[in-house]
Amino acid sequence: MSLQLTTLHGKLNAFAQKISSEQSLVAAACARLAVLLGGQKDLRARWTVLADAAVHEVAAEPIEEPSRIFSLPPRPQTLSLFASDGSQIFPDRNLNADFFLLNISRICFHIGVAEKPCMESYADLYDAESLSELGFAADGDEHSEITFETITALRQDEELRILLEIARHHRVALRPALALADGTLICWHLKKLKNIAARKTFIGRYVQTLAGFRHASIPIASYVSFPGGRDAMGTLAIVLAEELASAQLSIDALDDRVFFQSYLRRGERSAVFASRSDALGDYAESDRVYFFYLHTGSEIARIEFPRWCFDSGLVNLIHAAFYDDAEKGGGYPMTLTEAHERAVVKPLEQQQFYQLLERLCAQHGFRFAYSAKSLSKRTAKI
Repeated sequence: MSLQLTTLHGKLNAFAQKISSEQSLVAAACARLAVLLGGQKDLRARWTVLADAAVHEVAAEPIEEPSRIFSLPPRPQTLSLFASDGSQIFPDRNLNADFFLLNISRICFHIGVAEKPCMESYADLYDAESLSELGFAADGDEHSEITFETITALRQDEELRILLEIARHHRVALRPALALADGTLICWHLKKLKNIAARKTFIGRYVQTLAGFRHASIPIASYVSFPGGRDAMGTLAIVLAEELASAQLSIDALDDRVFFQSYLRRGERSAVFASRSDALGDYAESDRVYFFYLHTGSEIARIEFPRWCFDSGLVNLIHAAFYDDAEKGGGYPMTLTEAHERAVVKPLEQQQFYQLLERLCAQHGFRFAYSAKSLSKRTAKI
């Protein structure tokens, strides 16, 4: 055993004591904040007055009264759920061939009816030339390597495109339906692209596909597990500024997840907020990202959806569908779990992929060459 835990025992014990003490302080702050927030009925009006003065704050616009708690609504008797997820084989820098693979899943479950589900995936191979043909040049000059950020952007672009495609194909007239996405609908990942032209192309495609759900009248919502943001806490810091000062209570150490863990009970959701992220600058106003927090029984999840879903009265559907699917999945939405399982490339599959590619390349006169470092890891020494 290379990790000698006995030498760490003292520091681990001190660390455990420290985080336990911090947790107690946070729990006390949450309880006091809940008392201040409970019963407040004019916070949205306060926001209207104070928001412009606090534009620099990390805060979300309250669309519903922030103090409100919403009980679990009934789920429709029949419902179609759609999901898509992706995984990749990244370029191997220890190999004399520059390429990557994307594997994207297509999932459709019909709830309350006898129709068979759709559970499949498809894979595609890319290199710098194929990216260029799609309009996505590799970061840097034309001879530069394909980057992690480019691959991630393309994978998420494909996930959303396939989600819209499968929802259009498998939805049933007059039956409630919901497209489920994993992670945020705010395209933070595109901020990491250094190639400005590629970033603009990806953002344009993303917002166009997102608008496609609205044009097709297919609601879409995303599930953010274990969220770490402070959007709602920033809002409460603004609208409850006087009460917090009088109570000598600081909520700077609180994030949204921690507070709503104590404020909500199983099945309940928070009020709806609208993100004010500058990453939404290219989104249509109807596709502006709204969100609420949901107590699934296992965790506090952040549920995001476009504004048009709220305006169309679809929040109860989103609330009920996510809670029900999370229950079926043992704490995490079953549909998203299946999408992940169908998308992930397992180690054995990756090995078989490389073996097939190596054999096909050899037939065409190209021989794979691995670095000495890579070969040392592939060869047993003892």
